[in-house]
Amino acid sequence: MTPPRLPGRLALFVLLACVLAAPVSAQEDYRAVLGDQAGLFPGGEFKKIFRFPKATVVTFETGEPPAAVSAFYKKDLTARGWQVEVDDVSDAAAYLLLTKKGRRCIVEAQRGLPGRTGFSLSL
Repeated sequence: MTPPRLPGRLALFVLLACVLAAPVSAQEDYRAVLGDQAGLFPGGEFKKIFRFPKATVVTFETGEPPAAVSAFYKKDLTARGWQVEVDDVSDAAAYLLLTKKGRRCIVEAQRGLPGRTGFSLSL
């Protein structure tokens, strides 16, 4: 006995719903990763989450320079109790290493495509 088949339009609708729902659930996921540990850079466009055994990295993109990303997170994270260990900023890239209760937070920002900066938070 063969399993029943969905009509073509219904199958297409289900496929589209799954494709469109994936980005929404991923964006909710990055907010859960950041939680109350870090804010979201104004205008930052979510790109992807990478999960590792001891850290989760959330990547974003913006039109702002790396120095602006670094300045925002330095202010935001220190207000949340993080201590700055390394603060390295240039025109092309920025690197922040912060610690809090034995945990590390790394913020990296780098110019990529003309007028775009990719940045990541590792918590």
